[in-house]
Amino acid sequence: MSLKKLSKLYHYVRCVPKTLFFNFYYLPLSQAIKLPILVNHRTKFVSLGGKVSIPESAKLGKIKLGFGRVQIADNKYSRFIWNVDQNGHIKLGHHIKIGTGSKLHITGTLTIGSGSNFTGEATIVCHREISFGHNCLVSWQTLFMDSDLHKITDSENQQTNPDQPITIEDKVWVGARSTILKGAHIATNSVIASTSTVSRQFDGNTVIGGNPAHAIADFTGKTFHL
Repeated sequence: MSLKKLSKLYHYVRCVPKTLFFNFYYLPLSQAIKLPILVNHRTKFVSLGGKVSIPESAKLGKIKLGFGRVQIADNKYSRFIWNVDQNGHIKLGHHIKIGTGSKLHITGTLTIGSGSNFTGEATIVCHREISFGHNCLVSWQTLFMDSDLHKITDSENQQTNPDQPITIEDKVWVGARSTILKGAHIATNSVIASTSTVSRQFDGNTVIGGNPAHAIADFTGKTFHL
């Protein structure tokens, strides 16, 4: 066996304790015994509230939390953070990877469709609802927030900045260091350019970029590869 394969095997062996704990903590026994969710040993559990839903047919290790290598991330120190409160609900499809150093702070409902890949160091702050469709590609150091986190009230003490859902439809590529804010809705087969800030709705088959974001090119008839 090559040194590279031995190193990979050693890495997975170290993940066994947290993987066992996570699966049997969140999943019904019939699913947990299949160990469908692999959890990196460097994962930090801040809060283990809420619930996790996955397909009944999910297979061994097809959902990965905190795995993968990103050129700009130090895998030794960049920890995966799991912070889900009692009202949080995470719904995961098949063949999903949320990469090294990513951070999840969930008090609402987070949905991630099958085949989606978060390369690394993504931050998701979900107070109401954030959803990703199938086969989405989310590059490193991206930020998703469906809340301003602090209330703004008028003279009658009524909140003027309520949380709003974020919707990312199927086959959307979110470029590195982009920020996706409440009210954003990105339709199918679109690309968001690196470092963009998105807070409104865009049609599908569109290249989106800028701060604030705007449509910059037609993506009809084109596709990206995961």
